[in-house]
Amino acid sequence: MEEVAVVPKHLADYRSIIGQAAYEELQSFSKLLKGKRIAHVNATSYGGGVAELLHSIVPLMRDLGLDVHWYVLSGTNPFFDATKAIHNALQGAPAGPSMTTLMSS
Repeated sequence: MEEVAVVPKHLADYRSIIGQAAYEELQSFSKLLKGKRIAHVNATSYGGGVAELLHSIVPLMRDLGLDVHWYVLSGTNPFFDATKAIHNALQGAPAGPSMTTLMSS
């Protein structure tokens, strides 16, 4: 796995958008996670909604004082085909013979 570098961001820059109450709630909630290590793991650092979110969420979580990391998996095409099939099945897509074929590869 390779760690993804992200550009620092500051939650305070978003205070006027999210409001003071949400800002304080995030600060308060982050205290519950202090001392914990949080790792986000996914297949790519670009393209797709998860990567777009993590480019913002990881630095904002770090700004709250949390020990947050983001890692990207490396693997072969059959590996990523299998993980995509599992992802789709978990989201309600039918898991038919193609899923069985992928899992036996």
